[in-house]
Amino acid sequence: MRILILGASGFVGSALHAQFADSHEVVGTSRSGHGLAPVDLADTDAVRELVGQGFDVVVHTAGVVDLGAAQRDPAAAYAANVAPMTPLLDAVDDTGAKLVYLSTDNVFDGTADHYDESATRTPINVYGQTKAAAEDLVLHHHRHLVVRLPLVYGRSPLSNKFLARFAAPEIRARTDIVCNPLYLPSLAPALEQLADESGVVHIAGAETLSRYELMTRVRDHFAAPARIVPTDRFSAAQDCPRPLRLVMRSIRHTASGPDVDTALADLR
Repeated sequence: MRILILGASGFVGSALHAQFADSHEVVGTSRSGHGLAPVDLADTDAVRELVGQGFDVVVHTAGVVDLGAAQRDPAAAYAANVAPMTPLLDAVDDTGAKLVYLSTDNVFDGTADHYDESATRTPINVYGQTKAAAEDLVLHHHRHLVVRLPLVYGRSPLSNKFLARFAAPEIRARTDIVCNPLYLPSLAPALEQLADESGVVHIAGAETLSRYELMTRVRDHFAAPARIVPTDRFSAAQDCPRPLRLVMRSIRHTASGPDVDTALADLR
């Protein structure tokens, strides 16, 4: 299979690029080099030319993913996360490829016990609003796939930002934000398992825990020097509204990531 990964220098994109390359022909894009195709998604002609080179699947991982940055500059977030979608979808449809769009649990408001694929989206921050808007554009084309993801953790080849933070002397982590975090290496196999699906699917980890619990367990596993400081909505910096409970489940498949202990044993 020939796969194009948009945003292949990012945390998720570079991991998918490395894993898929073991058994598929993979082309990745980046605006920052790293030996990848230098394509800006705002350049519609360049995107059309690249997509036109013939791919079976286009995996979209690019865009603004920092919640605080999106909240501070909504126009930039929409320009990165929503505006490129229509010309990209037109280009993909012209070739017959399938688009796999990676979305987020932040399309929900965090007030329900859990969310499956049938749940109503009610985003409360700009990032979630941009991802919901992009989802709508993708879902208008019935053969494509939207994959909603929670917090993703693990090691990534070109953007190892999750583990890098444990070199800091202090990490502030919320005790009141709960989700089922996904171990990054488990994403590529799940996407392969769901390759023939369309519409919306959720992929998440097997264990539900707070950000504070996750960071503490990773720190302890590696005996890292960082001190994990518990915070909550009253003590944390308020860079944007954040949903408190984002437990995702699926009514469409059984694929999931491992529990945290299993993931950490593999991560070592």
